[in-house]
Formats: sequence, structure tokens, C-alpha cells
Amino acid sequence: MRPQTFSATKTAGTMQQNKGNPSVTNPIPEESDIPLSGRFCFVLQRVNRMISRRLNSVLQPIGITGGQLVILEAIGLDRYLRPKALAELLGKDHATITANLAPLVRRGLVVRDEDRHDRRAQRISLTPDGGRLLRQARELMEGFEADLNSRISGKNALGELCNALKRLS
Repeated sequence: MRPQTFSATKTAGTMQQNKGNPSVTNPIPEESDIPLSGRFCFVLQRVNRMISRRLNSVLQPIGITGGQLVILEAIGLDRYLRPKALAELLGKDHATITANLAPLVRRGLVVRDEDRHDRRAQRISLTPDGGRLLRQARELMEGFEADLNSRISGKNALGELCNALKRLS
């Protein structure tokens, strides 16, 4: 039996960003052509990858990724967050957070300072440049999220979806 291939001529009415060239779009195969299309975990992972690619493309003009934006947002909520607390908040391990903080520190968007109460610990905070970049990213996100919301029926469908997914985490 031959492995199933996807016809590039069929479209489901939405377009997917081409990884190599963000100005080029490829049709998404019809749902019936995608194996496992009715399985929740498969669909969730597929949507996550698609949104991550599109978000990275939206954020490219300001030079950050979606993963870095999430870190900046979290630090923006708590001005002197410890890396361990950041890892717990984002559901990531400490090593991943450390690796993702490094380019933000190099760019001068985030600083690591010694904790005033515990010299063994560090606190991370946004620099003024980090705060400005975060405000720019939030503006870009408004349009991005409005576009996502328009693809789902209902006035607050995206918010309702977020709440439903939070209950799973």
C-alpha cells in the first residue's frame, strides 16, 4: 500500500505560512485528507504548530519569537520574578527558561539581578528597552488575536476556547 500524499490543489479555505518564505502560502489539505483529523491531541498539536509559525512571522519585525514574548509578558506581570517561578508559571523546566532568557539578556531586554533577600537566588526584570518592545509586541498581538478570533464563530469564541484549554492544563 502506498503512503497517503496530500493534494496541493485541495484547500480548506485557509492558508498556512510557508516556513521558508513568509510571503508564500500553501493550501491546507482538506480535513478528510488528513489522517487523525478527528483526534483532539493531533488537532491541538497541529494548531499549536500553525499558530507558533504565524506568531513568529508576526513578531519577526521586532526581532523576537512567540516563546520569547511569553517570557517577556510573564516578567512584565511580576517585575522581580525568580527564574524558578517563571519556569513554574510557564510549565517549562529551569534549563529551558535559562536558555530562552540568554538572548533576551544579550539584547538588553531583560536583566538578572541578585535577590536582595537571598544572595543565592536571582531575580529577572524587564529593562526600559524590554518594556518598549513588549508594548510593540502587544500591539502586534492585538491584530494577530483579532484575526484568530475572526476564524472562530462567536463574539468571544477565542476567550472561551482559552478558558476551556486552561481547564485542561
